[in-house]
Amino acid sequence: MTNKMLVLLLLLLGTAATGFTQSKLTEEQKKEFKEKQEAYKAKLNLTEDQATKMEAINMTYLEGLSALKQSSGSKLSKYKKFKSLNNERDAQAKKILTEEQYKLFKQQQKEMKEDFKEQRSKG
Repeated sequence: MTNKMLVLLLLLLGTAATGFTQSKLTEEQKKEFKEKQEAYKAKLNLTEDQATKMEAINMTYLEGLSALKQSSGSKLSKYKKFKSLNNERDAQAKKILTEEQYKLFKQQQKEMKEDFKEQRSKG
């Protein structure tokens, strides 16, 4: 009887872990992403082609952040991975955006960073 319980428990844990890793972003995160993407598109005055490419870049970035948040590792290794994700996104964006759009993109990142710092200091 205990062997059956153990097997059942392991099966349930394995299934739960698989489901957890397959849905990297929650529905709420996806909805928020879409809303921000529309505002982002308008602010940067993106063409449809640019918007599609930037959406793919940002989705990859967010999935990377989600995986990073769930990963185990030292703060230093997570910070290095975070910087790598940022640098990769910036390099890809620079290829797609005009010079003026890229300046706005960097300004928007700076504003978001400041907002994040404010939220962390309050919380």
